[in-house]
Amino acid sequence: MMRHSAFGARCRGRAAERSAFGEGPLRRPPATRPMSALCILWPIICISMLGCGEPVKPRPRVTVFYPPLPERPRIQFLRTLTCAEDIEPPKKKGFALFVVGEEEEDPKEKLARIVLRPYGLALWEDKLYVCDSAGGKVAVFDFKQKKYHAFGHKGKDRLGMPINISIGPNGQKYITDTKVGCVYVYDRNDTLVRTIKGPDKGPARMKACDAVVNKGELFVGCLTNSCIFVFDPTSGRLLRQIGKRGGGPGQFGWPTNLAFGPKGRLFVSDMLTARVQVLDRQGRFLQQIGELGIEIGKMVKPKGIAVDRAGRLYVADAATDSVQIYNSEGRLLMRLGKLGFGPGDVQMPAKVAISYEGIELFSKNASPDFKVEYLILVTNQMGPNKINVYGFGNYQGVVPDEVERAKAAEKGQASTQPATSPASSPATSPTSQKASSED
Repeated sequence: MMRHSAFGARCRGRAAERSAFGEGPLRRPPATRPMSALCILWPIICISMLGCGEPVKPRPRVTVFYPPLPERPRIQFLRTLTCAEDIEPPKKKGFALFVVGEEEEDPKEKLARIVLRPYGLALWEDKLYVCDSAGGKVAVFDFKQKKYHAFGHKGKDRLGMPINISIGPNGQKYITDTKVGCVYVYDRNDTLVRTIKGPDKGPARMKACDAVVNKGELFVGCLTNSCIFVFDPTSGRLLRQIGKRGGGPGQFGWPTNLAFGPKGRLFVSDMLTARVQVLDRQGRFLQQIGELGIEIGKMVKPKGIAVDRAGRLYVADAATDSVQIYNSEGRLLMRLGKLGFGPGDVQMPAKVAISYEGIELFSKNASPDFKVEYLILVTNQMGPNKINVYGFGNYQGVVPDEVERAKAAEKGQASTQPATSPASSPATSPTSQKASSED
């Protein structure tokens, strides 16, 4: 027994020694050696590569509404995007891959095909642009061409930490970089044309977190100076400054995200003071929405914001893992999303964007009973659902709550009416009463 153990140890030692010096493995032991597991599994592997195995059944699509039935839904979760494979046609598989082989891909390029830590995003001409702060790039999902590419992650003009992106009427992209501190301006072909670095004088160098173009002016939220700089987007010349450090009306702690409403009002989310302020274009204070607190309707860590055409405000709160929706008066209407790993769930949401274009790109994901009016896009910096796409619209199916309320109302009316003979009572048909929901 000891002799066999010693022989085995010597064989293992020689094999390790030869392998370490690149001499190759030892010769196969005598034929009495047991058959390896690979020999047994080889026929099964070949059958799998030939595609003769049991076909994998696709997962059933889960329909997620907000609010969920039996209430009348206003929002439906449509799909999630995470990497290039979510949009590009699948690569060759099975026997074709076995014969031709798989091309080796540069590890850096392979990493560029995955969205690691998304923040800002914008949809323009059937393309979804996503700032990947951890990947130092802007990921582009081209739905029309069914292709994916990225830019800004290589070359002399590479990005440091891209945070937000907004797109002007002519396709110019304004990308803020909190590591470099400036605003990069790209043309409609995604080529860098200029850089806006901010004023030379001031208490601190500009650290741009968001930039939005409105009526020929570029509004930039600056974290280091706790203010909003307004530039000429063509020349980069500073036009004026809005606000200063503080907690009062029109003052900011950390203005992280900007958005313009339908009436030309400027919305500014402040992560430090946990509120959203509404200003006019000159910076005059008009309204405050939200305050610090964990109660419903309050905010803890507001980041990305968006305003739809009806004046509804969407606020992504990274601390409460939700997107809160307010009406134009600042009253909370509903919450979108919850912490989790399932369809439509969020984890540390960073940005919310609204698009009235590109609905047809996701219409196949909508329920037949749900008509989408515009898209809601939310980025998550944690979890598997990096980019969630929702649709805001009208549910045209049967709502159980409304049917029950209509039946109850009909019974109540019948009980209060005087008794009449069947022959003299008029023929009536039950009517469904629609639940009034505030837009």
